[in-house]
This record gives sequence, C-alpha cells and structure tokens, in this order.
Amino acid sequence: MIVYLLVGGAWILFSDRIVQSLISDINVLTAVQTYKGWFYVLITGILFYVYLKKDLIKIRKAQKKAKESESLKSAFLQNMSHEIRTPMNGIIGFVELLRNENLSKEQRERYMDIILKCSDQLLGVVNDVLDLSLIETGNVKLEKESIHLNKLMDELYLSYSESMKEGVSLEQITKSEELEIVTDAVKLKQLLDNLLSNAGKFTSKGKIEFGFEKQDNALLFFVKDTGVGIKPEQIDKIFNRFERAEIETTKLIGGAGLGLAICKGIVGEMGGKIWVESEFGRGSDFYFNIPFVAASHQKPEEEKEKNDVLIQDDCLLIAEDEDSNYLYLMEILQDLGIEIWRAKNGKEAVEMYQENDKISMILMDIKMPVVDGYEATRRIREFDSQVPIIAQTAFVLGDEKIQALEAGCTDYIPKPFKREEIYNIIRKHQRNHKD
Repeated sequence: MIVYLLVGGAWILFSDRIVQSLISDINVLTAVQTYKGWFYVLITGILFYVYLKKDLIKIRKAQKKAKESESLKSAFLQNMSHEIRTPMNGIIGFVELLRNENLSKEQRERYMDIILKCSDQLLGVVNDVLDLSLIETGNVKLEKESIHLNKLMDELYLSYSESMKEGVSLEQITKSEELEIVTDAVKLKQLLDNLLSNAGKFTSKGKIEFGFEKQDNALLFFVKDTGVGIKPEQIDKIFNRFERAEIETTKLIGGAGLGLAICKGIVGEMGGKIWVESEFGRGSDFYFNIPFVAASHQKPEEEKEKNDVLIQDDCLLIAEDEDSNYLYLMEILQDLGIEIWRAKNGKEAVEMYQENDKISMILMDIKMPVVDGYEATRRIREFDSQVPIIAQTAFVLGDEKIQALEAGCTDYIPKPFKREEIYNIIRKHQRNHKD
C-alpha cells in the first residue's frame, strides 16, 4: 500500500509538470490529465490483478499441500496403529493362552514361537520410528570400521535365501574383487536389509538380484526385483516419509512404510545418494552409492584368545531399578553358574562395588533413581579404571552410547536385548578378579 501511494504521488507530480510544460490549452490539458489518471488506474489494476492471482495460486497450492500432508499423516497413523496393534494382539492373546495348564508341549512351543515372532515384528516397527526420528533430528552417528564387504554380502545371501517365497529365487551378483573397506557396517547392512526385505514383500514370482560394484571412488549397490513395480507418478515420492501410506499394495502387504525414507536418510549421512528405476507391473531396481574408502592393510595386533566360558567363581553386579528387567537378566544368566548381585540405584552400585572384591563386571542401567548410571560409572572410575562396565539403556534417540563411553563405560547394549547378545558382550569383556 505504501509503495502504491508513493508511486501514485510521483506519477501525478512529475507527469503533471511534463504535461503542463508541453500543453497550454486548458481544455486539452484537462482531457490529457483525465486520460492520464485512467491510464494509471488501468496499469495499477492489471499489476494488482497479476500479483494477487499469483499470491492466491501460492495460497491454494499451500492449502492443497497441507491437506495432502494431513491426509498422508492420517493414513500413516492408521497404518502405524495397525502395525503396532496386530503384533500386540498376538502377544497378549497367546500369553493368555499359555495360562492353560492343559496345553501340550507342542502347543506351548508353537505359541511361544508366535509370541517371539510378534515381538520381533513390534520391535521392528518401533525401531523404524526411532530411526526416522534420529534422521530427522540430525542425530545419526556413523561408527566407521574396517569390514570385508564380500563377506557381508555372503551373509546377507545366506540369511535371505532361506526365507524366499516359493517361485522366487535370490541371486547375488558381485562385480568386484574381494574388498576391505571402511564404513559403518551396521548402517550399510540396515540399508541392504531394508531393500531386500521390500523386494521380498513385493515379489511373488521371478527373482531378486542384489550386489555391488566398484566405480572409481564410489561403491554402487543394487537390489533388483521382478515384483509389482511402482507407478510413474509415485516414483518421485517413494523415498518421502508418509508417502507409502497412499500406495494401495501396502494394505495387502503390510509394513510401517518407513524403510525407504530411512534408507534415504542413512545414505545421505554416508555421503551418497539413492534412487529407483521401475516399471509398474514388471519390477523395480533400487540403487545407492557411498564413497569408497579402502581399509588400511596394516597387520592388526594379535588379539588375545577369548575364553568361551563366561565368568565363573566371580560375581556379576546388575545395577537395575526395574524388577522386570532384573528378573529377565536373572533368568537368562542363572544357568551360567555365576553369582549375581543387584543394586537398585547408582549409589548402591558404587557402594557394593567398593565393598566386594569378587565383582568382576557391572551391567549398568543408565536411568536409575538417586544416582543415574552415568554418574555411578564416573564415581567408580575414580578408584577403578579396569572393571568392565556395560551400559544398558532403553534410550536410543540421542547420543547415549557416546555419553556412556565418555562417562567411563566399557561398552553399551541397547534394550531390548536377547540372550545371545548379552552372552556375547559378557564374553567380550570378561576379566579376572580385581587386582
């Protein structure tokens, strides 16, 4: 409005001076000034129309996009509700059935297998949501290490070849020599797991191919299938969060629909890009690349031989305030023949360790009353820098692992963990009695 008034005032002032200097006849001057006023109104009216039309188009597009976003979010939440409630229904239902004392051994084993399968399914959904949250908040941390890439691909082949549908074959295609690279092995495996899992879900016959090839300073990975494919109008959206919720096949096949959005975020963090080539009804080819960093070929120090027998004649201190978590650890560790002590908060953990020379390892929960796991670890490190302290926590959205290591923890295991995972981490860090 201010610009309009300033331009209008300038037009009247300067145009009047020019017209008056050129025309002396009052009648002609009056007519020219009238036409001059109408000309200004006409020009400014056209400009206002063009400006307002563009602004209205932007507003309508924004409104349409907001409605689409809300629609996708609603569909996503409905899908998530289904994906969470379905395994929960299986867990609750079959746990209730296990109360029946008249069940046969075979029935009990079958019910427990279903409960475990449902639990893994539920955990997968939760992990997907947490992974996406980490990506969107910029909290993804890469932990690079040296890995044998061909070995990783072989392990994936063995894992997925056993679960292929009837009529679907799995082929591994490696267009490179044996490679040892430096990368985040967990993230790389997660990428390939997501793509292979998707390919398996959407392919009912034909084959799935996966592999990699070295290209100059990059590694190109691919997962190709002969599945349902992707409609052309959906290809540009397939890696966006919530978008998969509108794909009709999702209703039939299931899944939280976050895998590709997670893949895009992880690949971006690793310095690469991901894309897809697809023909609807004939299959999809997914590709992603990451920088190639060759591993150093320095001869590693000879590792000390690890004892396959877990701690014996020693004491394991479990710092855990939740009864259910402590009882679970007791159940899976009691067959190892080791003495187990419990502290219900960080203060008790410090005091118990100071008073007992038999304690040779500590499982330290992070969130505890009185004194948390971080502070308890720091206090123990003031007088003992050697005892293995394994942080165990359900916090996974921040830098908990880094904070735990900085506080003095020897290692970190996220909840929930399985029997073999806790066995492995104890084996890894077991040591003799305190000096």
